[in-house]
Amino acid sequence: MPKPKTIIVYESYHHHNTETIARVIAQRLQADLYKPEQVNLSKLSDYEALGIGTGIYFSKPHEKIQSFLNSIPNLTGLKGFIFTTSGSINQIYIQGIITKIISAMEQKGLQIIDYFFTKGWDTFGPFKLLGGINKGHPDLDDLYKAELFANKILNTLKSKI
Repeated sequence: MPKPKTIIVYESYHHHNTETIARVIAQRLQADLYKPEQVNLSKLSDYEALGIGTGIYFSKPHEKIQSFLNSIPNLTGLKGFIFTTSGSINQIYIQGIITKIISAMEQKGLQIIDYFFTKGWDTFGPFKLLGGINKGHPDLDDLYKAELFANKILNTLKSKI
């Protein structure tokens, strides 16, 4: 059985935490991997699934991801998934942000399969003076969990074919 055609759109800035996770997931799914500005919006409907990856910046997804989600056409019939990285490990805080991303994707017709969060190295503001928080993350355990997440997405997509 062929693997479902998947595109992952991500933005990763300071320490490339999200990019590290994006590459693991994309490799497992054999997905096309793009930054928002590289995506041909008219080709999105050629895919079976759209993954969105972003760091959390000032309690929001990266502004390029927000703009991308606002600009995509209706994608009814496509599956979606989300992955995020953040210096914060407060699950309630992160869940609130992920819920907003899910809502934006659902408004564009995507059926959300699941989401994944892992901590990332953060040196913003006062954390910089301390060498940052979550230094070394994503680590090997985080990458393993990202691969498990990708397996779950792949199995879900295959079961829908």
